[in-house]
Parts: sequence; structure tokens; C-alpha cells
Amino acid sequence: MIVIYIHGFNSAGYGDKVNKLKEHFGDENVLSINLPYNPEKAIRQLELLIRNLKNEQPLLLIGTSLGGAYTLYLSYKFDVPGVVINPSIKPSKDLKSEIGIQKNYKTGEEYEFKKEYLEFLKKIEIPVEELQKIKDKIYIYLDEGDELLDSKKTAEFFKGFYVKMFPGGNHRFQHMDQLLEDLTQKREVRYG
Repeated sequence: MIVIYIHGFNSAGYGDKVNKLKEHFGDENVLSINLPYNPEKAIRQLELLIRNLKNEQPLLLIGTSLGGAYTLYLSYKFDVPGVVINPSIKPSKDLKSEIGIQKNYKTGEEYEFKKEYLEFLKKIEIPVEELQKIKDKIYIYLDEGDELLDSKKTAEFFKGFYVKMFPGGNHRFQHMDQLLEDLTQKREVRYG
């Protein structure tokens, strides 16, 4: 099985979460790339990756924040399981205030987040009624103390899905060990 980790806004494809995934699934089984800042280009890269790997072996997508929104879209489009961590469920709205010059907190790179990016993000927001079709393949993990996205509203949005909310924590998500334990011991993930 191959795990594709999809990082969030102003982040990168390396760090603590990726390290924990590599420890758990094996270094050679985890793919994590630095995605373009343009969401359309990011989605195209991820689609290419998924298309090339989907028929070779089972896939699991794991995405955080904006990467969670990408994961929901890609899980739906390709019918593969997705784990979403503190996801942005309405990125076109959540990132409206971020238009302008940004600085990636991991790489230090500066770039412009453009208004037209929001228009593309709106196009990939899958209505919850459609996500119901793959609800047995979606796993939602939330930190109650997420200071950027309202975890209670997210849990309500995903009512009827598998949702696990951890007390405390924050938007960067502090419960990766517990997530991995829960994913492997308490749930049987239906790999795509």
C-alpha cells in the first residue's frame, strides 16, 4: 500500500506528520511532495500521481487542512480511501483572507496567493451529499482546540461519517500517534 500525504496551506511535504507516517507505513511506502501554491496545479499533480499508482497497488490519501480539502475531492473522484485531519471543508471561504503575498512557514518562500485560486477551490468543494457515496472510505480526525477551523462545525458537517475528535490540540494536530493507532487497530480501512 502507498500513502500519499497532502500537506496544508503554507506548509510543505515534510515534517513531523510525514516522519510519523514513514515510521508507521515504511519510508518507501509514503509519498509526500511540496505542492504548488496554485491549487489547480497542485490538484493536477496529485491526479497524475494517483492515476499512475492506482492500478499498481492500494492507495491511502492523508491530508491536513487545505490538504484535507484536496483529499476529499481526490478520494471522491478516484474512489480511494482518505484520511482528513483538521480539514478545510470550504477552502474558497476559509482562505479568502489570505489573498496577497504569503510566506510559507516551512520553506520561507514568498509567493502571491491569488483571488482566482479561490474560484478553483470552489469547484473542488464536494457537497456532503455527494461525499455520502464514499462515506465508508472517509475518516475524519479533529483536534478540538483547532484555533483556525471550527472543529465542532466540521464534526457537524460530517455527521454520520467516521469522525474522531481529540480533546485539546491545535490546527497543526497533536494526535498523530493516536490517529495511526485508531486507524490500524479500531477501523478496517477499505483501501482503494
